[in-house]
Amino acid sequence: MSTKVIYNIIILAVIWVGIIVAGVYVTMFKQPDELERVEKAGKVIRLKQAELASLISEHSLSAEKADNALNKWKARYKVIPPTLSGPEVIGYMNELTDTGFEVFDVSNSGTQNEGDYSFHRFSVSGRGYFSELYRVVWELENNRYFYRIPEVTLVHMDIITEDPKTGNEVMQVMVSFQMQIDAIYGAADGMSAPNQQGPAEPSGDLPISRAKSELPPVPQAILPSRRPDLNPFFPLILDRLPPNTHGLINIEQAQLISIVAGKAVFQEGSQYRSVGVGEDVYLGQIVEIDPTEGRVEARLNKGGIIDAVELYLQSGEQNRQSLGSIRRAPDIN
Repeated sequence: MSTKVIYNIIILAVIWVGIIVAGVYVTMFKQPDELERVEKAGKVIRLKQAELASLISEHSLSAEKADNALNKWKARYKVIPPTLSGPEVIGYMNELTDTGFEVFDVSNSGTQNEGDYSFHRFSVSGRGYFSELYRVVWELENNRYFYRIPEVTLVHMDIITEDPKTGNEVMQVMVSFQMQIDAIYGAADGMSAPNQQGPAEPSGDLPISRAKSELPPVPQAILPSRRPDLNPFFPLILDRLPPNTHGLINIEQAQLISIVAGKAVFQEGSQYRSVGVGEDVYLGQIVEIDPTEGRVEARLNKGGIIDAVELYLQSGEQNRQSLGSIRRAPDIN
């Protein structure tokens, strides 16, 4: 073999060894680092894509919340006057409480400033019907003036009074209450709703009479009921029986003396009074009159407890036998 061929073989072997060494270096050392760099770059790209998608979602939610807040702001209803005096608020409360209250005392607890607005705080105590107190609270919360009631305490009580017309006793189921009322005024620019009454009447200068008559411009079904569906302070079982306001027959104290023409005749003191089926008596009604048995049945509501009361004629055996089916034999001459 010639020397030239041997040189060529050696050169090819060296080249081959160099290629193998370069391949081993690239495969074992270079490529792992590059692959790790590429994988890290891919993770960064995926994280940026996820972050971008999250930002787009948050932007959509924020835009929706901003639209809702803006719509609520544009639809604001409460009028906050720039100035408000204590006597003016007390006069307004007197208008609201002219009926349905035995006592309604109002005292001004002072004025406070919260930075963006100020308010008069009033301490109120009194006694009245729950339905009327509910009406006052409804008016304060829903009319155009901005009032809030941070605290209220209610206590049930029964009061026996005398009817000035008849002189009879009358039981009134009432509530005794204490509460705080804040009348807000002097708000920052833009907080008060426009009066929507034209340019002649500046914002926040709304007369009390008009504020009482104006309601929010929404369907009535959205507003709370103007009257309470249930009086939670009217007891299911009364502590004491209501007085006999209308002077009805008290069948448990009167004496049943006769049944005439389908009506029961009672003696109450020196008076004789008659009642029929379906007619009212003290605490209830007459439900049945049986002249054959000399029995009168009434259903009475004794302060929430329904009781059936039966009364019988106090007649002797001879009179009771005459109610039976015995017939006298004909006389024989």
